[in-house]
Amino acid sequence: MVVGYKYFLRRVAEMMNSRENLTTRTIADKLNLRQDEFRDLLNIMEKKGDIECCIENATGCDCTGGCKGCSRVCAGPELSSMSRNMKSYKLTDKGRALCGEQALN
Repeated sequence: MVVGYKYFLRRVAEMMNSRENLTTRTIADKLNLRQDEFRDLLNIMEKKGDIECCIENATGCDCTGGCKGCSRVCAGPELSSMSRNMKSYKLTDKGRALCGEQALN
C-alpha cells in the first residue's frame, strides 16, 4: 500500500472533476511529486481499478470526455506519432466510492 494513497487519489479526482486538460508534469507539480513518481502512482491506481486509462480516438474507447469524473487528463508526451491518439484517465465507480463520491448509475 502506498502511504497516503487515498489522499493522492482524492487530489487526482479533484483535478479530474475540474475538467482541465492537464499533463502528467502539471499534475505531478501540483502534488509535489516527481513526474516518474506520479506515473508510478497512476499505474498503481490503474492496477487497483480506481482509475482507468482511455486512448482517445482509438477503437474500444467510448469516452467522449462528457461523463462525470472524466477530465481527459493527458498522459503527457505519449502521443502516438502515427495516429495522434492521447492517453487520458477517468475515475472508476470503485475509485469514486473510495473518494466518497456517489457512483454513477
